[in-house]
Amino acid sequence: MYFQRITSKFYKICKLRRHVSVGAKFSDNRVIKSKAANLIIPNQLIPDYIWQDLGKWHDKTAVVCFETGKSYTFNEVYLKCRNLAGSLQRKFSLEKGDTVAVILPNVVDFPVAFLGAIQAGLVVTTVNPLHNADEMARQLSDSGAKIIFTVRDILTVVNTAMSILGEKIPTVIAEAQPGDCSPQGCVKMSELCDNSNNNGNAFPEGSPDDVAILPYSSGTTGFPKGVQLTHRNVVSNLYQMSSPDFIVNLKTEGSFQDVIPVFLPLFHIYGMVGIFLNFFAQGCKLVMIPNFIGSQFIKLLQYYQPTLLFAVPPMIVVVLNNPKIKVDDLKSVRTIISAAAPLGSLSVEEFNDKSSGKITLLQMYGMTETSPLTLMQTPKLANGTKIGGSGFLIPNTEAQIIPQTSAQSGELLVRGPQIMKGYHNNPEATRDAILQDGWLRTGDICYYDEHQHFFITDRLKELIKVKGFQVAPAELEEILMSHSAVVDAAVVGIPHPVHGEAPKAFIVVKKGQSVNTDHVKEFVAAKVSSYKRLVGGVVVTEKIPRNCAGKILRNELKNM
Repeated sequence: MYFQRITSKFYKICKLRRHVSVGAKFSDNRVIKSKAANLIIPNQLIPDYIWQDLGKWHDKTAVVCFETGKSYTFNEVYLKCRNLAGSLQRKFSLEKGDTVAVILPNVVDFPVAFLGAIQAGLVVTTVNPLHNADEMARQLSDSGAKIIFTVRDILTVVNTAMSILGEKIPTVIAEAQPGDCSPQGCVKMSELCDNSNNNGNAFPEGSPDDVAILPYSSGTTGFPKGVQLTHRNVVSNLYQMSSPDFIVNLKTEGSFQDVIPVFLPLFHIYGMVGIFLNFFAQGCKLVMIPNFIGSQFIKLLQYYQPTLLFAVPPMIVVVLNNPKIKVDDLKSVRTIISAAAPLGSLSVEEFNDKSSGKITLLQMYGMTETSPLTLMQTPKLANGTKIGGSGFLIPNTEAQIIPQTSAQSGELLVRGPQIMKGYHNNPEATRDAILQDGWLRTGDICYYDEHQHFFITDRLKELIKVKGFQVAPAELEEILMSHSAVVDAAVVGIPHPVHGEAPKAFIVVKKGQSVNTDHVKEFVAAKVSSYKRLVGGVVVTEKIPRNCAGKILRNELKNM
């Protein structure tokens, strides 16, 4: 099973790490190339790519809110984006390269804020709307955000984050419905988007190598870092995902439109690029779901008749375990794509049995640092949909496994036009991640078979994947160490039937003191987002196992 780890694997991984140095160069005979033909990728900016086929579906619905029914056509989004871009320049005096923070759930105004800011030559940093004030303040500070887009429901947290920073950042409120009043001190988004006088603004000329998006990721280890994705990175990946061998949507023409529910969060790279930008540019209808609740799923299936579903493994588990969801409820669904974490072979087999093979279940693999996609299963290529696999390299993408062998697992390295520029304000982390000649260390362990189908089997990196979200043990360990009774701490991920993984803490208590483990869980919960809480529990131990360099031996803790 994916989450089962054994102690011996730790030593194998340590040995593996020593095989790769920062200045390493590799011979061509160790490079695995994509089976798909390389693409000629134009020098385009993101807005150029997104709007190039607007005339084909300008009057079709682009986005609709599942909760409120609020919707925009593609032409309405286009005009609002242009108006917003002009307002950001004129009203807020923002200049090319300034950063805009988008702290929005999955609402219909997310595309407007996101694309409008990029149209104005700005950099968009997407912030998890579930972050607490401390987490939010950290990202606002590191990214240097000059303006914030948010909603009324989380304005209190946003204001607290600004108080922590000691500065007031201009804040724009996206209204749930037209006519909603604006909180004091905030600007209504509609006032910036619905003024046609802004169409005359001249937008700054940009380069495909300009940074456009700054999502935050923990990378292979440590605290979240800003991932610098250029226009070229993102546009390249959009072309790669829509290449003939890997495209999953059908052509938008006549009265037909693929319908895609968006319950994966848009602040996350998969929701942002893999779903929103990818399928918005293809003329698909996106159903925005601000707060996904399992009980809504059947209503969603019946009312909107989705044709494509993007999910994370826990959502597949919901489909499998909910007796109320019948095969007939899924009759409109052509394909389900699972991402963010590997889906176990047993779950794939159970799903295929439940759907009687009528729905194609595909897996794909990527990371924020790769814009995001590098591997994807596809029924259009032979041997492209293997149980437990992550698929083939997408076009214009190369890989290596260190140490290199088709029969042995190793760390996956990838190279291609979608590889990030680097980490914002963190040259050391950039040097650690991107090796000579542009190879990116993924920190993931994999192998590939005789058909070049890749299988992700483990992780070198220590991140814990909770519902597809990344949780850095170091962040939780620092919080635990701030507890007055804790002298040492370590956090690991353990298997969880719903979340995929859950953080579990091991703590060493100061001599002469005692702690209530439930109180420790509450102590951490008060300082982090809900998915970072210690759902796996807290264990008091005499010592934290470490190697001679002081590194925590997490596998030993898992085996405890």
